[in-house]
Amino acid sequence: MNVSIADCFAIAFTAGFIFGIVYEVLRIIRLIFQVKPAVFICDILFFIASAFAVIAISENLGNYVRIYTVLGFGAGVFAYIATVGRILNIIENAMAEVWRRTLGRLFNKMRSMLTNFIRKIAHKAKAQFVKISEIARNNKKKLFNGLNLRRNIVYNNKGSENIGEGGKKNVIKAVVKRGP
Repeated sequence: MNVSIADCFAIAFTAGFIFGIVYEVLRIIRLIFQVKPAVFICDILFFIASAFAVIAISENLGNYVRIYTVLGFGAGVFAYIATVGRILNIIENAMAEVWRRTLGRLFNKMRSMLTNFIRKIAHKAKAQFVKISEIARNNKKKLFNGLNLRRNIVYNNKGSENIGEGGKKNVIKAVVKRGP
């Protein structure tokens, strides 16, 4: 398909101007969330989508990317942002302020109520977990209470109290027999 430079630029300019609407949608998302990760993610999504759009336009106009296509697309997006985008920017900022003052306050109130509810549940659960941990600790002590270290164990202690010579306790008198 043979397309002139002016036609490539005009088609890409039109696509870029239309693609400005995608930028506006992502801008609205950024205005609603107002956190740095949302801004970063929206910008990355826009640039990835723009790159795919430029490649798709270039393939349809001649199977290779032309600088005029890239410049035309960028000029179209810039033209949108500088004209229609400015008017929509004013409207969006006003709507975002209304959102923050009305619905934002409502959501903040609901969030604080939910947070307080979860805190109360956690406070009550904490007491139960403390009781459970005390029971587990006591059971663990009971398990290991009767065990002594191996070096401290004395065998035949109770059975050898009265056996032995010279007042030595814990000595067992044994008869040793050797062979037949």
